[in-house]
Amino acid sequence: MKRKMFTATVALLLILSAVLVSQNTSASFTSQKAGAVVETDWVENNLSNPKVKIIFVDNWPSEKAEYEKKHIKGSVYMGISALMGTLGDGSAAPHKESFEGMMNRLGVNNGDHVVLYGAKGDSVFTLGALWLMEYFGHTDVSFLNGGLAKWNKENRPSASGLEIAQPGTYTAKDGNESIRVDAAYVLASLKKDSTILVDARGHDEYIGENNSDNNKRVGHIPGALDLGYQVTNYNDDGTLKPADALKAAYEAKGVTKDKEVITYCQGGIKAANAFFVLKHVLGYPNVKNYVGSWGEWGNRVDFEKYPAEK
Repeated sequence: MKRKMFTATVALLLILSAVLVSQNTSASFTSQKAGAVVETDWVENNLSNPKVKIIFVDNWPSEKAEYEKKHIKGSVYMGISALMGTLGDGSAAPHKESFEGMMNRLGVNNGDHVVLYGAKGDSVFTLGALWLMEYFGHTDVSFLNGGLAKWNKENRPSASGLEIAQPGTYTAKDGNESIRVDAAYVLASLKKDSTILVDARGHDEYIGENNSDNNKRVGHIPGALDLGYQVTNYNDDGTLKPADALKAAYEAKGVTKDKEVITYCQGGIKAANAFFVLKHVLGYPNVKNYVGSWGEWGNRVDFEKYPAEK
């Protein structure tokens, strides 16, 4: 009898131990709540977390070869054609069904935490993808500070080739129009002291000396502030500048939290970088992305109605 009781007690203790280990393993993931920006150590600590999906966002020109050579272990590849085909040119809202299809191909499910990264920390399309995810209601998403360049420099777990995800079962929410504006909205905002326009392209495009996109007009939207996405937001190594430096850079130009801020560029991508910094790093409450941007303002609108300046 005593032997049977001893055996039963041991078995019970083993079961309880297994449960506690399982709970602690789960807690090691869930207790590490990620913010909008994550560092390489957080990602490495969550490589085995089935609820964390890591996505490499390509750039233009393509950096797919860098991904295939050496990428974060377990991460999948998002191409530019899929991203931009879903985002569109601003003449209409981003395409919900295309977004769902893209998320499913990448293995993302509702409830997953998504980490986005590019070949470099300042690879411009990465935060364009993040804005698109936020637009369709997937707010549990983070940006990897420093990107693949920082990850590889630190010799963290990597893989090669093209990884294929197990298809997801993703269902997108309707688009959040509170973070997207069109040309008519921007035009009406030009007369409002409460609204600030941020041109995130770069100084040479802002003043009309660079027209590499062959726009019909050059220059900028009247009253817009010259705050190029790269020099304003990133260090030379591609990591984000400290929050106090970012705050100083924007406030020096008059971009303050009491204003409605509209960011734009050529097609909503560089603008998404400024959007992310203002909203998610600095906590600005009212930031919007003019996705049509100069690609629309400089080419497709009525030029007499929609003015430009150099």
